[in-house]
Amino acid sequence: MPARLYLRSFWILTFLWGIVFVLAMVLAYFISTVPGVIPEGMEYLIILIPVVFAFIVVGFQFLISPWIMDITISWVYQATKYQVDELPAHIRNFLHQQMELHNFSLKWVAIIHDNNPNAFTYGHTKKRARLAITEGILNYLDETEQIAVVAHECGHIIHRDFIWMTVAAAIPLICYSFYQGLWTFARVSSRTSRDDDAAKVSAVALVVAIGAWIAYYVSHFLVLFLSRVREYYADSFSAEATGDPGALSRALVKIAYGMVKEDAATQERMRDESASPSTRKQASKVNAFNTGMRSLGIFDVSGARNLAMSAYGRGVSELNEETVAKAAQWDLSNPWGGFLELFSTHPLPAKRIRSLNKMQEERGLKPEFPGIGEVKLPESLWDEFFIDLFLSYIAPLLFFILPLVGAFVIYLVGESTGTLYDPAIGVGIGLLLFALIWKWRRREKYPKIRDGDETVTVVHALTDHTKNSYYEASPLRGKKAVFEGRVVGRGIPGYWLSEDLVIKDKTGLITLDYSPILGFMSWIFALFRVPGLQGRNVKAYGWYHRTPTPVLSVWKIITEDGRTYKNRWSGLNWLFMWFVVLIGLFFLISGLAISFV
Repeated sequence: MPARLYLRSFWILTFLWGIVFVLAMVLAYFISTVPGVIPEGMEYLIILIPVVFAFIVVGFQFLISPWIMDITISWVYQATKYQVDELPAHIRNFLHQQMELHNFSLKWVAIIHDNNPNAFTYGHTKKRARLAITEGILNYLDETEQIAVVAHECGHIIHRDFIWMTVAAAIPLICYSFYQGLWTFARVSSRTSRDDDAAKVSAVALVVAIGAWIAYYVSHFLVLFLSRVREYYADSFSAEATGDPGALSRALVKIAYGMVKEDAATQERMRDESASPSTRKQASKVNAFNTGMRSLGIFDVSGARNLAMSAYGRGVSELNEETVAKAAQWDLSNPWGGFLELFSTHPLPAKRIRSLNKMQEERGLKPEFPGIGEVKLPESLWDEFFIDLFLSYIAPLLFFILPLVGAFVIYLVGESTGTLYDPAIGVGIGLLLFALIWKWRRREKYPKIRDGDETVTVVHALTDHTKNSYYEASPLRGKKAVFEGRVVGRGIPGYWLSEDLVIKDKTGLITLDYSPILGFMSWIFALFRVPGLQGRNVKAYGWYHRTPTPVLSVWKIITEDGRTYKNRWSGLNWLFMWFVVLIGLFFLISGLAISFV
């Protein structure tokens, strides 16, 4: 294992276990200050039980998960297992070379009979590792790219990633166990005890429980960060072992392309009513497998759909450097990319390719995609990012905060002037201010769209970097867009209650997010409207958002025969805003009448 990877992993794990140590010390202090609440002689069991429980659960999972995966791959997905000597010559020779150099061995290599390109490793130790690759890797990639992917997976084995990640995964579970135990204790204690000491004990337990809850989330994000760090080092190992970082760069884009293309084909097989039940059932199993393997695979395609679309129109044999670079720029330039990456086990693919480009330059080679990170944008997006954060996470809370603040301010004004003002005035002003903020939020999320707006392609939306264009899109900030294409499946393939759709135009695929005015009624659209839309050509109007996966929030869908399906969700936002205005005016007028009449 490289020294830098060891040190970074060591310090992350040290910090994670430091969180557990601090929680244990706080809990020990809490126990020592409340004699009689915990049975005598069991004080330290309260600390040890969550730790032991977490290690039993994680250890048991670590022991049995490779065997469960063996069964899943062999029986459910009918993969063929090969010894290394039975593999194609270029992969066989590379694996023998690496096993001899780095002292690891493969129990076997599984070829999964699925054209969706992916690869992953699992196992207990370096000496009992398994490697699985799909037929899609062999079909979409050339030999040098296949070796680059296999080298990446070898990097995970050599660095013992499955062991490090298992140890790290125990910490969030321990923190969560502390939280659950203390929270339950605080609730039970507050209900059953009457004296002041018991109330204090309950309050302290509640505070420590909140600290454990915060520690759970902090440790969870640190585990995700550790996973991303180890992905970068697996990429670095691939570059070192092959001497060609560009091969892995090309492979990443082609794999994203293949995943998206095969996902679309799987969706079509799943909805094909003329196909045999066994064919549709197998397509459903393949979809479930691909969904489940996203965290184990070479990357999560949900975060790489933009790269896939840059190759979709031309096909993987004609990758266009400029298009790929423009499609990747959102990941690198929009602060939302880095923010959403915090929730992922894998780095954003654009960042991985940029890192591989640097490795090529260090070797005196021309970068495979030199334009990545070099696209000039009209302006920085940090101001929009902070506005989006405010409108996404803080603005909804202001519905409760502003009326309370308004009432308090009115009270203070009355105290300072010696005049008694009714607090309803402040409540009304607070609600009216909230309505203005909500209108601002709605305008950013749902800009005005018209029937005559120009149709765009998926790739155009991904690569347009002109001022005030699609590159500014975010989970909150929408850009009006119109797409034309054929409906190829549901947003969640195989799930009959999925009301969302996927359409394909000449350049790529995009998900249509359909949200009815009453969200719990989405099943009506899913059951009675979606089946009739599948396979049909449609024109979809709506608002283009990035999460970073591109998605169109639907305003309306028009079929080729003129039928229209409208989404009223944005209208509900408008109605809510005016409802708040009316309530605010009622409080304001009532307060003024009481104060001055």
